[in-house]
Amino acid sequence: MTKLRTLAGYGVGDFGLNIYWNTLSIWLVFWYTTIVGIEPGVAGTIFFIGMIWDAISDPVVASVAERVRTRHGTYRPFLLYGSFGLAACFVLLFWVPPFEGATLLVTLIAINILFRTSYTLVAIPYAALSARITYNSVERTEFTGFRMFAAFAGLLVVSSQFPPLIRYFSEGAEHSARGFQYTALVGGALATVALIACFLGTREKPLPTRTVRAKLSPREVLRLLRENRALLFLLLIIVLQSGASACMNISMIFFIVSNQPAFASKEVVLTAFAVATMAGIPLWTLFIRRFGKKQAWITSSILITVSGLHMLLAGPFLIQGVPLQIVGFGLCMGAFAVLLWSFIPDTVEFGQNASGKRSEGVVFGSVLVVQKISGGFMGFVVGQVLGFIGYDKDATAQAAEVGQGLVVFLAICPAFLLFLSIIPIILLPLDRRIHADIVDSLSDENHESSRGEGLT
Repeated sequence: MTKLRTLAGYGVGDFGLNIYWNTLSIWLVFWYTTIVGIEPGVAGTIFFIGMIWDAISDPVVASVAERVRTRHGTYRPFLLYGSFGLAACFVLLFWVPPFEGATLLVTLIAINILFRTSYTLVAIPYAALSARITYNSVERTEFTGFRMFAAFAGLLVVSSQFPPLIRYFSEGAEHSARGFQYTALVGGALATVALIACFLGTREKPLPTRTVRAKLSPREVLRLLRENRALLFLLLIIVLQSGASACMNISMIFFIVSNQPAFASKEVVLTAFAVATMAGIPLWTLFIRRFGKKQAWITSSILITVSGLHMLLAGPFLIQGVPLQIVGFGLCMGAFAVLLWSFIPDTVEFGQNASGKRSEGVVFGSVLVVQKISGGFMGFVVGQVLGFIGYDKDATAQAAEVGQGLVVFLAICPAFLLFLSIIPIILLPLDRRIHADIVDSLSDENHESSRGEGLT
């Protein structure tokens, strides 16, 4: 199997998963408020509950998945067999139950939990697969860059194609329940094909020869976390970055709608953001190889802070109805995706070296728990902010104060969280050379090829 085939095979899996992830991040709270007809604060709370369940189920699935042994490997079978149920639950998520009051809310929460369980059964093994494809830190950055480009291609599909598809299936209306559900059917079919292609295009490498598997009792999990200092710093970084990303994604559609007609259409602004993010992926990957991961994180955080301050002080700077600051956000957000998912698998070997035991489940489970809780809480916050500034779910046009309130929120919140993340990224006790030395020490073979040049 060629390296290019593996790159493409692994990357296309995240294309499929990000059709689901970005649909929920961009559209789910909007769907609840505009189509189902519940208040923004309640919609944000349902989103939060779903993410909390996601966080609870993540470490359970991670622990179970790493113990699976089949002829197809440990993690790859989940991609094949879980993809069909995931697509079916995705379509069900965009169904309006014929109930009212508490019964409606309980049904929406149950469907949300069902979808997120099926998503976890595929997404956790996919994430953990990155620790088995290669043990080379430099190659992991390359794989992550390719993966993130594919992931944001999924964002591009959701941003550019879902709004016209929703209108098409709504028979010309701006949106309808039928339009959302038929669009979800198309998206689920596309994601399923991508996940099956990922299964076919990847292989898992054997574990390093000096590998002792951890027995994951609660006490052992706490010990492994405590001894993996790199992971602890990374978890703090993820809290801040995931909160910033969720704030941006969830509030974006409300930001666009509330500033009509000054802004271009939803798909134009969302597509500009997605294209900018995709364009940033190869640029940031090259930047990381030249200057290192930490410098890339600091630079992108500062640039987003500058973009946020500019929008706060000068307001949205429009070019053909697209806020230039949103394009700036997109260019920078690509960096964090590449950086996080190249750092995370490196902490597996860091923890193995520190504790003497390897547990991909602890690393990827804890990462996704923190990511989901942070993102879910930000969904709750966005719902409360929408209620506080007076967003009217029944209005055809929002009051000027609502649009201005969302400008302020979007300008301040992501920038503040990412600027704070600079402190733990500087203190992170992991770089490319340290990781290469660790991999060498964990194997009986002399993995000279795992040594990258320069420090991160």
